[in-house]
Amino acid sequence: MKIEDLQHANVLARPESNNKNVSDGAYNGFIRLAEFVERDCQYSADGKRIVLNIKVEVIDEEGETVDLYIAPNYSWSKLGKMVKILEKLEVLPNPGESISLEELVDMPVLVIVENVEKDNVTYSNIKSIERTKQSTSKNAIIKKTLENANKPKISAHVEDDFDDLFD
Repeated sequence: MKIEDLQHANVLARPESNNKNVSDGAYNGFIRLAEFVERDCQYSADGKRIVLNIKVEVIDEEGETVDLYIAPNYSWSKLGKMVKILEKLEVLPNPGESISLEELVDMPVLVIVENVEKDNVTYSNIKSIERTKQSTSKNAIIKKTLENANKPKISAHVEDDFDDLFD
């Protein structure tokens, strides 16, 4: 939604859904928030679990900002998702050391997104996240995303190879 869309309106129209999604694929973006959150959990004795909630801002194919989230359980297990994410973000502290969650904010990242459907609602899930080496401006991300949206999803070579499977 842009301000231009609302400037000539005299009404507030509530959308059917606030759930914004992106297509499956890779997106450059920025971490905008990192915080600890308590969530309900049916597997824990007290019915609660703590997660590291990470909000990532990406630009969709239409140039709109979309917020995506990844929320691994708070656990320092070497096999745990939180440790693996911190490794990919290159901020995993050494044993006995710590990092501030603020160090994650505004970090440029690459996320791999996969859409899933649950109870007839589609969600864009971050399947993978890693730190990018260079900072990319928001305008550059919008331009690249729009360029990628106009590219064919399957190359001619892939289609030819696929056809060969059935010959």
